[in-house]
Amino acid sequence: MSESIGYDQTALRNAVDVAAAARRLRELGRERSLAAVSERAWLLESIGRLDEALAAASEAVTLARASGSRDRAAEARLLRASVVQTRGDLSTALRECTAIIAEARSNDWVELWAHALQQRGTVHFALGRWQEACVDFTVAVELCREADLPPEQLEAAEIALLVATDRAQTEAIRAEQDVPRASHPIWGGR
Repeated sequence: MSESIGYDQTALRNAVDVAAAARRLRELGRERSLAAVSERAWLLESIGRLDEALAAASEAVTLARASGSRDRAAEARLLRASVVQTRGDLSTALRECTAIIAEARSNDWVELWAHALQQRGTVHFALGRWQEACVDFTVAVELCREADLPPEQLEAAEIALLVATDRAQTEAIRAEQDVPRASHPIWGGR
């Protein structure tokens, strides 16, 4: 999407050009196709209009289910999980991502599986669960490479893995430094 201008390494999400996103939203108008509603939800989430984004994402789920396509319904549910995560309901987002991962894996929807792992990794990251985030991002990177998925998806997963690994290592060092050491009974000290 042309509105994407990079990758925010602190939030592990695409950074967007707000003016371009607003312009694209005006272009979409009230179009009701699944693609348009999904894009609208993504754009609204990207610019922080989260109530509208949730309504659009829920509409996308309804449209996808009505189409009868299970993989499209799972994609729409993943979009909705992303909006729910951005709104701060991390436990709901985690449950939904986990269910989508299981469904995508069992149906061999590799691209969706990788994307869902990456999304769940961002939820773990937001929860401060660095190791779990690293596991999800590692598997997402492997899937992207094995299935020759789009380079931007691989790049996003690799960056997320690097950031999560750095956080995990930093936390491990801090935890190690905070461990009280035994002192000698006579000389004291550490």
